[in-house]
Amino acid sequence: MSDREELLRLVPPPEGVSVRVDWPALEEELGSPLPSDYKWLVERYGPGSFDNFLHVLQPTSPFPPIRLVSSADRAAEILDQLRANEDIPFPTEDLLPVAKTDNGDTLYWVTRPPNDPDSWTLTGNAARNRKWPLFDGGIVAFLVATLSGAHRMEILPNGFPTDSPVFVPIPDNSS
Repeated sequence: MSDREELLRLVPPPEGVSVRVDWPALEEELGSPLPSDYKWLVERYGPGSFDNFLHVLQPTSPFPPIRLVSSADRAAEILDQLRANEDIPFPTEDLLPVAKTDNGDTLYWVTRPPNDPDSWTLTGNAARNRKWPLFDGGIVAFLVATLSGAHRMEILPNGFPTDSPVFVPIPDNSS
């Protein structure tokens, strides 16, 4: 079973979600290509959170803190500030945020090689923590490993995920 199929089985997406994104325009705005598993995830699940805790950043969202472009800009500023006082094992330009938690933890793509996004891996950093654990896979593989209990990234708190993880969509209040 592929990671995508396994995620659909573990945590079904909301019904009727069909997000359309102008991926070339978004990638141009970011100055970076994006992994195909991320595009699939966004189009299939839309804005929301896994277990009311982990939010995958979105091209657009009614909830501003999870917008990808503004989060990427802000993350670069924060990483540059953190670098003055702590050792960050990656150059700022090699980190692109992909998800955030309600605790202020951030998951990043390690964007190497820059033109092969489907081979990018993940790292994370918890608020007020100097650890940068790695995950050898993309965002969908990470979600499957984490939500199934097969992998635990040390920056994530005990109690996440729950025994029966769910995806909670963010309501679109624009209509």
